Amino acid sequence: MLPLCERVLHTSRRDFLPRRSRGILVPTEPTTIGGHLRRRRLQLGIYQSKAARILGVSMVTLSKWEGDRIYPAWAQRNSISAYLGYDPFQTIPDPKLVAVKTNEPNHVAYLTPAEATGRALKLPRLELQLTQEALANQLGIHPRTLREWECGKHRPIGQGRLSVDTFLGKLPT
Repeated sequence: MLPLCERVLHTSRRDFLPRRSRGILVPTEPTTIGGHLRRRRLQLGIYQSKAARILGVSMVTLSKWEGDRIYPAWAQRNSISAYLGYDPFQTIPDPKLVAVKTNEPNHVAYLTPAEATGRALKLPRLELQLTQEALANQLGIHPRTLREWECGKHRPIGQGRLSVDTFLGKLPT
């Protein structure tokens, strides 16, 4: 018989992070603010409600931070740094400042036909320093109709389309 077979090792569980918590992996090397917050909370062995009280935010806000659904506001930076014991903002960039990765070409905006028509009307109107009411009178339409065209809610049709084409054709290039 082997001499170590009857030995049992005991250790405290709080020294180790759980590998999983409700199906969400606990990051060992966090790369997001949410990962840092979640890891620290589990290290302390506290519930989200207590961590939220410590941070001075609601449980919903903390949950969204931990799930990386929202990024903490700048005003929360000091309380987060104090809670973690270090400043994670130095190594993790603000996602609003980092380009979002997509497979769309850069600097391309895809507008619906109504939005494109609205923009084609609004920009020249502003360059000519006309109010919506003044341009609507010039086109022979109601100001509300022009507002709906400019915001992309509707597109001009029929006589309104002819008036818009005439207006856009008169513009100096």
